[in-house]
Order: sequence, then C-alpha cells, then structure tokens
Amino acid sequence: MENTPAFHPLDYISVVRRRMWWLIVPLVLAVAVGAALITWLPRQYNTSATLGMSLPAVTSQLLTEAQKVTPEERLRNINQLLTSDAVLQRVVTEEGLANGATAAEAVQRLRQRIVTLPVQETSLPNAPVERFNVGYTGDEPALTQRVTNRLVDVFVQESSRKRAVRAEETAMFINMQVEASQQRLADLEEKLRRAKESYMGALPEQTDANVAMVTGLQQQLETTTNAIRGEQDRLSNLERQIESMQGGSVGDVALPGVPAMSSPAAVRAIALERELSAARGSYTESHPDVVRLREELAAAKAAATAEANRPAEDRVASLRVDPMYRGLTNDREQARLRIRELQRSESQVRAQIGIYRARVESSPRVEQQLSTVQREYELEKQQYAALSQRLRSAEMTDSIERNQGGERFAVITRAPLPTTPSSPNTERLMLVSVLLGLCLGGALALGREYLDRSIHDARALRDIQVPVLGEIPRIANA
Repeated sequence: MENTPAFHPLDYISVVRRRMWWLIVPLVLAVAVGAALITWLPRQYNTSATLGMSLPAVTSQLLTEAQKVTPEERLRNINQLLTSDAVLQRVVTEEGLANGATAAEAVQRLRQRIVTLPVQETSLPNAPVERFNVGYTGDEPALTQRVTNRLVDVFVQESSRKRAVRAEETAMFINMQVEASQQRLADLEEKLRRAKESYMGALPEQTDANVAMVTGLQQQLETTTNAIRGEQDRLSNLERQIESMQGGSVGDVALPGVPAMSSPAAVRAIALERELSAARGSYTESHPDVVRLREELAAAKAAATAEANRPAEDRVASLRVDPMYRGLTNDREQARLRIRELQRSESQVRAQIGIYRARVESSPRVEQQLSTVQREYELEKQQYAALSQRLRSAEMTDSIERNQGGERFAVITRAPLPTTPSSPNTERLMLVSVLLGLCLGGALALGREYLDRSIHDARALRDIQVPVLGEIPRIANA
C-alpha cells in the first residue's frame, strides 16, 4: 500500500525555492497587465460644485406649507430638475457636448455622469439651510470643470424661473377656480332667492310670525263676531219699533218710557190712562175730573182704533213725515250697512286665517324643499372661502418669488480643476494586480508541488517508513 508523505511546515520554504518561477512568472504577468490597463484605459476626471438653499428674505410666517419640504424631498426635486431635459439641453448646447451624436444621446450621456449628494450640516453662522454637492465625471479636466460650473449655473437659473412660473401658474389656476366658484355661488344665490320668493310667507323663519298672525286674527274674528251679534240685536229692536209704528196698535205700543213706538192718538190714550188712574186714586167715579178724563180716554181710544184701522198706505204716508219714524228707518239702514261691513270683514279675517294656517302647515314641506338648495349654497360658500384663502396665499407666494424673497438656490463653491483622474485608480489597480498575481502564482506552485511525486530529502523517506542508509548534504557551487 502506497503511503503519502506528511507535509511539514518547513517544506513551504523548500516548495518556494523549488517553484520560485511558478510564483514569479504569474506575478510579473499580473503586474504587466495592470500596467497595461493603467496605460490604455481612458482617463476620467471628476469634480463637484456645492449648491446651497439660501435663507428666505421674508419672515417664515409668510411662506406657505407647500414651500416647506424635507431634505429628502428637496434632494429628489433637485435631481429631477438637474437631470431634466431643459437643463441638460442648455448645457449640451452651450458647451458643445454633442460631438456628432444626436441631442437626445448627448443628453442621456450627460445625465448618466451626474451625481447629486447632500452635504452634512455645518455649524457656521452664515451657512445656508441645506447644501448639496453636484458632481460630474468627464474625459478632460478643463471640460469637466466647465460642464460642472455650467450645470450648476443653469440649474440655479432654471430653478428660479421654474419657481416663479409655477407660482404664477398656481395663482392663475386658483384664480380660475375662484371665479368658477364665484359664478356657481351667484347661481345658487339666485336659485335660492327665487325659491324663497316663490314660498314667501311660508318660509321656516316666518313660522313664528305666521302663528302670531293667526292668533291676532282669531281675536279680531271674535271681536267682529260679537260686533255683528250686537248690531243684529239692535237691528231687530229697530225693526220691531218700526213695525209697531206702522201697525199703530195701542196694545203693542203701550210700553212705559217708549212713546215713540205708537201713533199720536195711541200716545194720548196712554197718557190719559195714566191721568185717569191717578185721578181715581184721589176722586170718586162721579167726580167731574174723573168723568172728563174717562170721556177723553174713550175719544182717544176711538181715534187710536180708527188710526189703526186705516189702510197701511195711509199710515205709512203719514209716518214718512214723522221725524221719529224717519230716524228709526235711518238707524235701521245704518245698522244693516254696518252688519254687511262687519260680515265682509269677518269673511276677510276668516280667509286670512286660512291663508296663515296654510302657511304654517306648509312650512315643514317648504323647509325640506329649501334644505337641498341651502345646503349646496353653504357648501359652495365654504369652498369659495377656502379658495379665496388659497388664492391670497398663492398671490403672496407669487409676489415673494418675483421679488426673490423666498428660498432660492445659490452656488456656494464652484467646481475646481481636477488634477488627477478619478478613473482608473492607479494605486488600487496595481494593488489588485499584485494580489491577483500572488494568488495565481501561489496556486500554480502549490498545484505543481502537489502533483510532483519525487523525493527531495531524507525526511520524506522516513515519513513513508523507508530506512535511510546515508544522506549527502547539498554541495554548494564553489
């Protein structure tokens, strides 16, 4: 059975001595390749300029919330504007970077070589709020410096212009929204006005007034009804008096204290009866005064009876010249006129009560119909107020941007002229080449030694348990 000799740590030195060229040749080749790469790889130069967000010239209370962004959002906005076609096309045109390529290809190549990074905060008293480094990688030092400086200059100009244009367009857009909202508000006001005019008197806010009017009209109706009743009673009395005078009946008109109800003959008969009653209380039936009064009373009754038996036309004709009769007829006509007037007033009051009651009853329905229009009007009014506030803020922002009073970018440090190329990195490339050469040479030397089956010293023989008879030392060359 074949035994594999053990590998002693001292054998590494022997391996290095025997396999030196296996180690040196790959190392030399790797160094040569690294030197060739350093010689033939194109030189790339990198430089950077520092941008700063300057402090606003106005008080911070005047800046809107839209102007206050986080550093991350600021960096994203800077990258978007810095790599936008508007900025890059100006740089390509002004610096002549096309070199036979199309404008789109030149812009894309320039975009790939731009890097933007935030700068750590500083404690300097006059330092900007935020700072950013704009880096660019080019083939020539001078061109790289010019492109970087041109890039930050164009960016500052475009940033100021874009902020001003955005503020102006925002103000114009919000102004259009305000005008549209104002027109909708005017239309809703007109619609609400027409609706209220169509329901005037039955509006919800007029309910209490309508209820009060119903109460007052009911009191007025009661007063008018009582007045009609009184006038009707008075008219009935007047008609009875007139009928009694027209009838001429003594029995009907012989009422104490009301002589105007009878004819003159009947009145005289009543007076004679009173005198006769008084005389009988003082005298006997045979007394001359009693006899005379009895005869006169009989004559007066006969005259009254004759008066009552006269035709009605004759009695009326005679009564027409009687002042009492004319007064009674005039009072009757006035009573009738007052009754008719009161009845018309009563009808009007009843009609008004019906109208106001109908208004009170229809008030909930009117309120429900007006609530939709009122709600739309209130919502549009709130939206108009909010848009007006936003318009004032936008106009203030526009004024600040026009006067350069807000936050704006400025070039803090311009790009210096790069003296050493950023690519390729000579030291790093040579170090990597040497390490690769050493690793490759070591791997080849160890592999060659592992595949070599020859015996080089007595220790290898003892390891495989072969007796050694003698050992000849290494003979150095004289």
